[in-house]
Amino acid sequence: MSEGTLRRERYEFFSWKGFSVGASVISLSFLIQSLVGFPHIWTESPLPFLLLIAASALVVGTSSGAVLVFLVPPNQDVIGLSGLGSDDATQTVALLLVLVALVQPVMSGYLFFFQYFNGDPLAAIWVIVAFAAPSAGIVAAFFHRRSAITSDLKTYFLHNDRLDLVALQWLQGLGPRTTTYRIGMLQTAASKVKGLRVSGHEIVREKASLSAKR
Repeated sequence: MSEGTLRRERYEFFSWKGFSVGASVISLSFLIQSLVGFPHIWTESPLPFLLLIAASALVVGTSSGAVLVFLVPPNQDVIGLSGLGSDDATQTVALLLVLVALVQPVMSGYLFFFQYFNGDPLAAIWVIVAFAAPSAGIVAAFFHRRSAITSDLKTYFLHNDRLDLVALQWLQGLGPRTTTYRIGMLQTAASKVKGLRVSGHEIVREKASLSAKR
């Protein structure tokens, strides 16, 4: 396996796992809220409410799967968008997507179904759950991408003893935020592979692991 296999495009992908988690959480939130707080909506306005659930799931799921984040302290940050890179413009769009995913479900619910949502005594709890939906999806997407890197590192180090990060073209000539994200993702993935450690600008297989391999 060559270093060329460790490509940016493999790790800044749209995460369907993140999409599924975000969409599922917001859908279940609306479903449970309606059954507990205002079950009569299913006899009075079932189709419009289903459309609200579907629209919210699409918005939250898309944001969850598309937004690139780095979640390892102390450099947590929204980085950019899958497939579009991680410069200032895409970071701004990513932040807007996160904001829309946070407010759209709640705002749409109160805008189109005010009489139901306003009369729900547990409304505050469901607002918190709705805010948590995109967060859960984005976190799931982060771990999905890290898992992809971890898998490739395991394969790479079956045939190699070290990986020089400086040699990877997609880590060169970048701004500080993008560099932190991409190198950070590689390093955190390496920390999940037994026998690997980060040494300066390299990821190396530890000697004990090399001996066991031989």
